[in-house]
This record gives sequence, C-alpha cells and structure tokens, in this order.
Amino acid sequence: NDDDGLFLIAVGQINLGGPNAVTDAKEATAVANHNLLAGKKARAMSDYFSAYWFYDYGISYLKKGHWNTYYDLSLALYDGAATCAIIIGEHASLSILTEQIVHFAKCIEDKLNIFDVSVRILIKRSNLSAAVDSSIEVLSNLGEDFPEEVTPDVVIHFIEETKEMLDGMTDEELINHKLMSDSNKLMTMKFLLTLSECLYMIRPSDQPVAVLKMVQLSLMHGMSPLSPLAFVSYGSFLASMGNISEGYRFARIAKALLETVGSRGVAGAVICYSTQIMAYAEPVQSAIEFHIEGGKAAMKSGVMGYAMMNRLCYDSGSFWSGKNLGAVKSQLDRNISLAKQNKHVLILVQLMPLYGSVSKMSVLPKSIISNSEADGDRGDDQMEKLGRDLRVENPFQSKAHYFNKMYIGFMFRNYSDMKSAAEKYSKFKVGAWIFIFSSSVQLFYEGLVSFWIGRNEEDNEWIARGKNACRAIESLAETASAWNFEHKAMLLQAEEQYCDGNLEHAGTLFDSAVLSAKQHHFLNEEALSLELAGRFYLKTRRKKRSITYFSQAIEKYHEWEASAKAVILEKYLEELVSAS
Repeated sequence: NDDDGLFLIAVGQINLGGPNAVTDAKEATAVANHNLLAGKKARAMSDYFSAYWFYDYGISYLKKGHWNTYYDLSLALYDGAATCAIIIGEHASLSILTEQIVHFAKCIEDKLNIFDVSVRILIKRSNLSAAVDSSIEVLSNLGEDFPEEVTPDVVIHFIEETKEMLDGMTDEELINHKLMSDSNKLMTMKFLLTLSECLYMIRPSDQPVAVLKMVQLSLMHGMSPLSPLAFVSYGSFLASMGNISEGYRFARIAKALLETVGSRGVAGAVICYSTQIMAYAEPVQSAIEFHIEGGKAAMKSGVMGYAMMNRLCYDSGSFWSGKNLGAVKSQLDRNISLAKQNKHVLILVQLMPLYGSVSKMSVLPKSIISNSEADGDRGDDQMEKLGRDLRVENPFQSKAHYFNKMYIGFMFRNYSDMKSAAEKYSKFKVGAWIFIFSSSVQLFYEGLVSFWIGRNEEDNEWIARGKNACRAIESLAETASAWNFEHKAMLLQAEEQYCDGNLEHAGTLFDSAVLSAKQHHFLNEEALSLELAGRFYLKTRRKKRSITYFSQAIEKYHEWEASAKAVILEKYLEELVSAS
C-alpha cells in the first residue's frame, strides 16, 4: 500500500537481521533497493538520521563487485549516505564514502554530488579558500567560467547585463517563468550558490558576480530550486546600493518563487535575506520576528546552516533594536551551544563577538561584584584561537571583530581601545550587502566614534568620516525607514553640529534624537542619546543640566538591563555630583 510509515517500519525490521541473514545475492540486492527507497522517503520527511541509517544499511547489503554489477544502485546509496552524513555530522564515514564515489564513478556528472559534499566539508572545516578554488574548478568543468580577477568594472558589466535581461519582465512573468530542466545547469546553480556563500566570507567584492550569474542562468535556462535565493540576493544588492523599492520587489518575487519551484531547501535562507531587507525598510523590532519563521523553515528542510544563520540575525537584530538584554543573552547562550553541538564553526565565530558585547554591557565586572558570571567569560579559549585563525583570511569576520571592540570601547568611554579598534576596523572595506541592516548599524556607530576622535584630536579627517556616515544615515531615514533611522540621523547631526561649534543647534538635535528614539522604541539608543547629551552639556559648562540627562540615561540603561553600563555611569555621576 501507500503507507510510508509502514514501509519504513518493515525495512527497519529486515535490517535488524543484518546483511548476514540474507545470503542470496538477488535478495540482498532487493533489500538494498528497499533501503534506498526508505532513505529517500525519510529524507523527504526531513528525518536525516533515519535516512542515513537506511542508506548505510543498504550499502552493507551490496555484494563484492557491486560497482560493476549494480552501478546505479551503488551510486545512489553512497550519494544519499554522504549527503545525509554531512547534515547530521557523521564526518567519520564521509571520507570513505567520498573515496568510493570518486574512484568508481564513471563520469564527471556522477561525481558532481560528491564534489558538492567535499566542498561543504571544506566549508565546515573553515577552509574557505580551498572551497572557493574547488567550486571554481567544478564550474569550469561544467562550462561556466568565473573571472580570474573581479574588478569594479567587471561587476558593473554583469549588473548591466542582468538589468538588460530583466528589462520589461513583470513580476508575474518572472514568477511563472519556465523551469530549468538541464541537469548540468541545475548543478551549475548549486556550485554558484556554494561559491557565493564562500566568497561572501573571504572575497566579498567578488560575490556579486556569482549571484548575478545565477540570476542570468535562471532567466536563460529557467527557474531552478535555487533561483529564489539568487533573486533575493540580487534584491539585497540593489537595496544596499540605495534602490530600496527594487530590492523589496525582488525579495517579494523570491518568496513567491519558493512556491512555484518547490525550493524547500533554500526557504530558510530566502526568508533570512528578505527579512534583512524588511528590517531595513520596516520597524526592525517586528521585522526580525520573521527570522524565527526562517529558522523553522530551515530546520524543517534539514539545512541547519540556514537555521543557525536566522538565529544569528535574530540575536543581532534583537541587540541592536534595544530588546531586553537579559533575553538576548539567554538566546545567545542557547544558540552558541547549538552551534557547537552542530559544529557550525563559521556561525559560532560570528556569534562570539556579539556575545562579548552583550555580556560586557549586561554582566557586572569583577571589580564591582564577584561571582561566577562576572565578565561574561565563557572560557572558550579554543574558540578564541579559531576566531583569530579565521580573521587571517576572512575580512568579514575581522570587520565584525573590530567593530564590537570599537563599540565596547565607545560605550565604556575607553578612548585608546576605541580608537585602536576603529583604526583597524576602517581598514576592512567589506560591504555587507546581504545583511544590510547590520551594515547600517556599523555605519551609525562608526560615525559616532569618528566625531569623538575628530573632536578630541581636532582631526578633520575623522570629522569628515563622521559627516559621511551622517549623510548616509540621513539618506536611509528618507528612503528606507524613518522609524529605524530618524533618531540615528538626529544623533549624528547633533554630534556634527557639536564639532562645528553650533552648540545651540546641537542641543536641540540631541533632544530630538532622545524623543525620536523613545517614539520608535529603541531603548538602547534612547539611553545612548541621553548619555551623549549629558556629556555635551557637561563639556559646554551646563553641569546641572548634564546631571539630569545622566540620571535619565542611567534609568534607561537599567530598563534595557545593561547593568554593567548603568553601574559604571552611576559611579561617574556620583563623582560628578560630589565634586559640585
């Protein structure tokens, strides 16, 4: 009958007897075929542990010389086992499975899936350069060359080509476009996606070419299950370049394509990327909730990497949108443990700098209290070493690392640490055009830091950096979302006027930033605006007014549960009042 559950139970019962119980070669082959079908059914249900178990048992029933006598069956079982093994972390058996397929597969087409698995192993081991080289080599074998050097002119050429191909196509035409049927093109899309994800981490300026090639292949040869990810990435690229409406349009098209091309495997990533565009243009506090949906979609399809990516973005969005720090820290604790459990190294090393910032803001340091939680120290020496190693070849990771150091130096008024981190941070010209909301947060704090350094050292170059950041955030407040960016623009404008000596105007803008942050529920930046206003009034010899602002800032930091920050500001205020 058509009862899948009953079939899986039946095959499981046969397997309990083991291959030794089946001596007849034909019967053994029949049982191997049953296990192949059971593995496919289990994968369709996203039960990858059971699927691997069935594939592995199916292999055990194959008799000597099976690659010659039952080639298709052997290839399907080994391919299925390898695919499931990498998902469930069964890394010990992967090398054996890989060696068998590479040795016995008859043609390049039959080796493509295991090449994909091999590249994913390299990614899991954080060997991203090797993963990029392997992907480009496979693409070359598939007839899809990748430029040896990606210059800005090369990217512009691909953008213009893509725009020309899309010109005149309506949303409906794109959503109902023909389907891709060429197996080589389908595999090309797969390796372009892998290449794109690796390039994002180590050669981000090259990534747009991989994405644009995927869009072009989809338009020329039809939509594949990976096309929605290509179109939402293209939308992110457009949004990061300032074309918010077109970026939003392609995010909507990508989500619609999930239904028409059956893209369950990339649903988590499509939701993740489109949510980042939403967080750019809609109230971020509500937009990031879609990352929860993205995480569930990824878990359902068994793609743990995309599930963890959604969790990372949700944690980051929660912190920067001013959600309760106690809850954010609890989320991070769970997700760091989950990333370790599933050996998602790249996600883990991105979570750790964020965890450091959250802990330093919320956990009281040892100099104030003494307990096992002090300093938020997880004792992850091995992870710290891994982070340092990854920063050698990974500009994206390096930028995030130095940004968090710069942020903590700024928030705790440690000028030398902040400036040192800012100088290192500014060397990494890495555009985060996939995670565009996070990129805007970095730009905002870079502007605040630049104004402080420029004002402190009377350095016009730093002040110019601050003004550039201010203009960019002003543009986002106008074209993306006043909700997310109005108060940020006002705070930067206040700092700019402070640097230019327009003190009355600066005071008005500080007050406006406080009010706007409050109206738009950014508790973290309401507290920050109050504190910076207090420092402004203190420096401009209005001490009584500064004390009022500092007191309100402390109240808001406590409300945010930024306990460490609040206590240190309280001590500063006590000293200030006692000196009156």
